[in-house]
Amino acid sequence: MKTKFLSLLILFFLLSSCKKKITQFYMDFDSTVVVESSLSSLVPISILTPDVATNSEFEFENHDTRADRINTIFLKDLKLTITSPSGETFSFINSLELYISSPSFSEKKVAFKENIPSTAGKEIICDLVDLDLKDFIKEDKFKLRLVSVSDETIPEDVTINVYTNFLVDAKIKK
Repeated sequence: MKTKFLSLLILFFLLSSCKKKITQFYMDFDSTVVVESSLSSLVPISILTPDVATNSEFEFENHDTRADRINTIFLKDLKLTITSPSGETFSFINSLELYISSPSFSEKKVAFKENIPSTAGKEIICDLVDLDLKDFIKEDKFKLRLVSVSDETIPEDVTINVYTNFLVDAKIKK
């Protein structure tokens, strides 16, 4: 009986030591876009964020992995928040799409929101496209492009914070 238990215990440790060790962690980024007041309604507009530095090598190292050990990176949250003017809401936008691009990879649609009600507040949580974005986030920087259709003219510039949160799935480095 003791031999059987000892054999099972040894087998358990052997099998558990053979498993690949993985880690999951989040990387989040903030960027800003400004919707200019001179835009007319019902015309699609396109606004680029400044470059977003990923600091990916540093982030990967902090989580005991490397770029070549990344399995997937998926966008888990994309939130737009109006930061100025203080009383403005998203009532002026009818629909929007967000795209990601980097120096080495062409643009991909990552999020959208359609039929935004006129009662929309200062924050919009976007619907996400199920897409592995590891190539973009492994780069030193990326850009986001916001394409929106306004259904009314806005009297002054609107500043919007774009918050993105990515889930990284990687193997721990050996």
